[in-house]
Amino acid sequence: MDKQLTLLVTAFIVISAIWEIISGRTRNGHKTGQDWKVAFLATFMMIVVQRPLLLLVITLVMSTLFPGSAGSLAWLEEQYFWPTIIAFFCIEEFLHGSFHLFAHSRRPNNKVLQWIQAVYKMSHRPHHLAGGQDNKGQLSVTQTFVNGWAWWFIMPNFMFQLVCLYLGLVEVFLISNAFKGLWAAQTHVNWNWDLYFHNHRWAWVRKTMWCLAHIITFPTQHHQHHARGPNSAKNVTATLAIYDWLIFRTLAIETSKPDIYGWRQNDDEANSVLKRYFYWDVRNFMPGGAAKAKARAEAKAARKAAKLDQKKAPEAA
Repeated sequence: MDKQLTLLVTAFIVISAIWEIISGRTRNGHKTGQDWKVAFLATFMMIVVQRPLLLLVITLVMSTLFPGSAGSLAWLEEQYFWPTIIAFFCIEEFLHGSFHLFAHSRRPNNKVLQWIQAVYKMSHRPHHLAGGQDNKGQLSVTQTFVNGWAWWFIMPNFMFQLVCLYLGLVEVFLISNAFKGLWAAQTHVNWNWDLYFHNHRWAWVRKTMWCLAHIITFPTQHHQHHARGPNSAKNVTATLAIYDWLIFRTLAIETSKPDIYGWRQNDDEANSVLKRYFYWDVRNFMPGGAAKAKARAEAKAARKAAKLDQKKAPEAA
């Protein structure tokens, strides 16, 4: 089942990526070579490094602290499959939405929380970088699993998933993650099929779609989350928009695609896949961090120019 569900999600992403290419959704700067490379790198790291490493750590911790707990909740899956999978899905989505919102929220006053949030912002940053510095980049299906190197290790929903897997909720884990993966992938595809219903000529169709968007996260809602501007902190859930609506108060329903996608990039991120993915300087997300980062970059450039001048001086003499 694991292989079949993985193949299903992978096939959807590959087919959607091919469709984006054929339909011209990757042209005119909408998707760059850097975007392709960081998507492959992030997906590779998730499959080969991040998820296996996190599972290993959880297994070691659980077996040490709670000996004999492996598979102890398998009975829950066997006897109450549907209530268990619904509870698993709702809890996992709530954890994801809560900490995703934290990564997008205004800076807290507490110094410790500022540093913690800085780590979240740093780790989540690659997911919101699209295209080049010409502001033509748009969201693509290959962005689905793009995040920074630390994202898997700091998001409680991933830990929750793998703890449940360790405790024996195998089918619940596999089916829930396959569904969430498929839904997340289709909200990242550059198609916005839901706009057909949001802008339908019949009022009852528009109203029905507007109501559904309060319950479920549709493509344009997630595209707006990738917009540059206030909506970047909206629609933080992957599937259940009802959390955005009733709990987080972050629901934003729009009837058009964003004008500009993605956060602003610095030169290093725009020109280096490794510097985009392995971004590590959390100081840039602390108070005054942007100005300090600019000053450091200017000082570095000045030192480099000075060294170049010193090197050229003897040659000129």
